[in-house]
Amino acid sequence: MKRFGIFLLIILLSTSLFAQSRGILTLKSFAVPGWSQISSNRNYGYAMLTAEAVIIGSIYYFHSESKILEQECYEYAIKFAHLNPDGYSDEFYKQLARYESSGFDAGGYNNWVRQTAMNLYPDDPESQQQYINENAYGNDKYWYWDSSNHRSEYNKIRNRSMDYDNYALVAGGILILNHLVSTIDVLRWTAPPKKANLSFNLQDKTPIIQLNYHW
Repeated sequence: MKRFGIFLLIILLSTSLFAQSRGILTLKSFAVPGWSQISSNRNYGYAMLTAEAVIIGSIYYFHSESKILEQECYEYAIKFAHLNPDGYSDEFYKQLARYESSGFDAGGYNNWVRQTAMNLYPDDPESQQQYINENAYGNDKYWYWDSSNHRSEYNKIRNRSMDYDNYALVAGGILILNHLVSTIDVLRWTAPPKKANLSFNLQDKTPIIQLNYHW
């Protein structure tokens, strides 16, 4: 953010010292959509600028809501899954949402690990135990849900949190698109006019028509 502010300051100084060349207008529009349009009396630049503010506000809102719901998930699991207060990975929270407990009982995560080990190494108890030791959760990550309804409610909260993260990603893509549209628009109306020259000459008594076109 600090670097971005310095970048904007450089552009502002440049525009105050020099005429607004095509390069300066392009940089301004890329940095702040609608800036060059507004300074060039193109009123639709206000719509681009407003969209920029709305999108940035939306991204901040979506991230904030996601974080609030993440904390709500964590506190809900402590209360109804008897989870030990601690820091956990995203992968752990996925398993917490899928299994009734972390134990070796039916519906438990460690029970699934044991079944996987037996399927992978059906005639090798030593390898089975090694797989279990490497993948099963210990007592420090133990949980059990009071009921399936509580686990279902946890999933709903967690899904809402992930939805807000996805909304933020979509908004980020729209933000980039807004910058690109504004920049392309400036490049379009600041492009030098195309010139065509038509000339007629004689070369060895042969008439020659020559067309020169400048892109």
